[in-house]
This record gives sequence, structure tokens and C-alpha cells, in this order.
Amino acid sequence: MKVFLKILILIVSVTVLSAWSFRLQMDTIYRGADASNMIEEFQAYGLSKTTMIVVGIFKVLCAILLLLGIKYEKLVTPAAFVMATFMLAAIYFHISISDPFIPTLPSSLMLLSCIAIIYLDKKINKA
Repeated sequence: MKVFLKILILIVSVTVLSAWSFRLQMDTIYRGADASNMIEEFQAYGLSKTTMIVVGIFKVLCAILLLLGIKYEKLVTPAAFVMATFMLAAIYFHISISDPFIPTLPSSLMLLSCIAIIYLDKKINKA
């Protein structure tokens, strides 16, 4: 179970770090609306560039804290909870502009992964 928790932490962290670094300007099938980069995607949701920067900082920070949580277990649940909250907001924004299933899929999978991380972390550290 600890191995699965670490794998989920790695998947969520690497996915978020890549989305907010080298994939920031990439056009992918997962972008909301018809956006070709992260700025356009946030604009499609009616959000500003400043909001995008703040969200990005928090998501990157949470991803780093999750990675540090592999060594310092007390960091895992709070970081996963904040990340899950951002993913829930992302799902809301995808739905609010009637995005199809594919663009909504990554944030949905990340939300489920964060919930699983919280559950597993609580279960492992309770024992």
C-alpha cells in the first residue's frame, strides 16, 4: 500500500509540474475551450492572467510538498487536500464552459488520485 501511495504521489506531482512548466505554452487536447496555451485556457474560463499565476504557484508548491511528503509524511495530506481543491475547481470551470469529456479528464483523474492519496496516507499512518 505504501508503494501505491508513493506511485500516486509521483504521478500527481510530475503531471502537475509538467503542466505548469514545459507544457504551459503547449497546445494539447486537454485544454479547455479551444485554448492553445494556459493563458488562453484561463481566459476562456473568465479568469485573469494574475489568477493563472497564483493558481500555478499554489499547484507547483503542492506538487513539491507532495514529493517532500515521501520523506516527511506529515506534508502529504495537507498538500493533497489543497491540490484536490484546485482540481475540483478545475472540473467546475470545465463544466461551466461545457467542455467535453476529454479536456475534463485530467483534472478528474487528479482529483480522484488526490482523494486516494489522502485515504491511503490516513490509513497507513493510522496503523
